[in-house]
Amino acid sequence: MSSPTDPELAALLGEIPEPGVALSASPPARPPALPQAPTRQLVRRRRIAALIAGVCWVGAHLAVYGIRTDLRELPPTYLAAQILLPAMLATGALVIAVGPGKLGLGVRIGLVSTLAVLGPVSFCVLALGAPVPRVAEAATWVDTVLCFDITMLWVAVPLLCAALTLRGAFAAGARWRSALVGAAIGLFAGATMNLHCTNAAPSHMLLGHGLAVVLAALLGAVVLVQRARA
Repeated sequence: MSSPTDPELAALLGEIPEPGVALSASPPARPPALPQAPTRQLVRRRRIAALIAGVCWVGAHLAVYGIRTDLRELPPTYLAAQILLPAMLATGALVIAVGPGKLGLGVRIGLVSTLAVLGPVSFCVLALGAPVPRVAEAATWVDTVLCFDITMLWVAVPLLCAALTLRGAFAAGARWRSALVGAAIGLFAGATMNLHCTNAAPSHMLLGHGLAVVLAALLGAVVLVQRARA
């Protein structure tokens, strides 16, 4: 067998890749970029938008259904107990529920849990035990179920907005804080229903209005917490 000539040897050597050429031709694949967390300003804008959407949802229905016709005839104490107080509790409960606290872990869980229970319970106690401003009209099951359905409808959309904007928001006490958010939504919906419905019968107020407030808090503790827990 004859040895290769100089030109043939040069051609064979030219086919051998130089060190590092193959590596440089195909650079290593970069790891996929991690999604960037939303900024605080974006989170704040989303929560404000969700709050506005929830208020508009309830307010639009109230505008369609109308405010109760006997509003001017009701005693100021009755209006304060059935409408003003639940609305104020709803506002305070929502602020406390989403508040960051001193260490960013929220307000003390004792205060959160107390409000989550006290808010719905106080609404039901006032619905059942507050003095009736006039002779209560007979409350039929149809009227009670109708008010309950409407109040739950008013709860559903704000609760959905909360679930969309509070994802991973609660690093500590997530269940109680979620329950407090639900209670705040329920209290606001219940106060709005008291502003609309003229039926002052205690049984109607409790089952048609108050029961929805309790269920809103329970939905917060069971459903909303799945999204809000960090």
